Amino acid sequence: MHGAPPYVDVPVYALPLHAEDSAPLPFTPPTSSSPHPPSPGTSDPMSPTSPKDSVSSPSRFNISSMLLSQALGSLPTPPPTNGQNVRQGGGQTLMSAKDALSIPIMSANFRRFIGKCGPVFWLQDRVEEVVMWRKGTAYTVSWMAAYAFFCYFPRLALLIPHIILLHVLFTTYQSRYPDGAPDSPAGGTTTQDFAPVTQPPEGTPDWFANLQAIQNLMGIVSDAYDFVSPYLIHLSWSTSTTAPLFAFTLLSLFALMPVLYFVPLRLLFLVLGLTPFAITHPYTLSVLPLLVGLVAPHVKAAVQKAVNDDRLREEHWRNRMATVSVWENQRWAAGSGWSTNNLRPDDRKAWTVGEEGWAITNRGEIGTGQCNVRDLTFPLPSGWKFVGTEDWSIDFCANWHQAMPDQDGWVYMDPSWATPQTVPRDEWKAVGMTRCRKWARRIYFS
Repeated sequence: MHGAPPYVDVPVYALPLHAEDSAPLPFTPPTSSSPHPPSPGTSDPMSPTSPKDSVSSPSRFNISSMLLSQALGSLPTPPPTNGQNVRQGGGQTLMSAKDALSIPIMSANFRRFIGKCGPVFWLQDRVEEVVMWRKGTAYTVSWMAAYAFFCYFPRLALLIPHIILLHVLFTTYQSRYPDGAPDSPAGGTTTQDFAPVTQPPEGTPDWFANLQAIQNLMGIVSDAYDFVSPYLIHLSWSTSTTAPLFAFTLLSLFALMPVLYFVPLRLLFLVLGLTPFAITHPYTLSVLPLLVGLVAPHVKAAVQKAVNDDRLREEHWRNRMATVSVWENQRWAAGSGWSTNNLRPDDRKAWTVGEEGWAITNRGEIGTGQCNVRDLTFPLPSGWKFVGTEDWSIDFCANWHQAMPDQDGWVYMDPSWATPQTVPRDEWKAVGMTRCRKWARRIYFS
């Protein structure tokens, strides 16, 4: 066997090949009838496993290519870019646009990623165990104490990389030598004792576990985007809340600048770091929905009032202002659901002024049927006018009733308009339950 050239770096775990094993294999030219990329069972260098793995795993058909073909079967043809790419920055191609869109490249990279993403999801699971209290109170509290220690001695955070590396080395040492130190002298590692870290072959339980983790991560990212996207519109100057938000941010910026020197950073980072642990505690998660249900309506009403006040004109501020209210009443019927058309002749009217919901006088009923709240004919006392910069708004606090309203402002009652509840009872559906909600709008005297 000839020695390797001095410029070739041979790994310590490499095994020499005999002359008969290194003979070239016969070349078979590809045919035009197979446009798909090579399967993982071939000697494709992009394949996540070696040919040895393909022989020992008979179930290794091209699962990743099958998944991609199902997901991208209707993938449209990318439009021509005329030499320009939307992800090019500063005249240079970014990493996200390094390769052109290609199903073979996507399939090969997807197969490689499935086999190599295990450590990423292992770290995700360990973080979730700590933050979500999965392994008990003592385990999470110990991590909280460590974080508090670093907050008190922040310079010790520079030692975190060393601590992580030492932890990995100690863990791998215990895994490699469970019975104690090796018999060979230090530095005498042999190729028989050392082997590189391998990835799970395609079709094995670990490989499917990685694929399942990828599936769930895609769902988590999509859910997080759907949760955040409704609030991002307020940052694009497309709603009336953008201007107050900008004013508040600008004022708070200048208000914080003089006191930044006096802010206790250690205490601040301690509170910011331990607050997520307090929120994710099992007891907090069981009580938090109740607290949010009590506080959210008042916060929503306060924000809406602040937005309306910001749009008031000078003539509104100079004169007296008051609030008028109307009630919307509906009845539930099997087949048609909730509707004002289901109200009985001796029932409440669809739109009423009185809090009790009954049209006793001619002023009591102000609308019929499916009338929109903006189309109501509402007579005002002499000299009073509606504030033109705002519209009717739902009363989410429902101080006029014992029960809290739902997210749409409705309070549910039995067929006789009694026993108010936040959520309707199941036994009410058989006899026709009812509901009502309050609309309010401000008026001013001119």
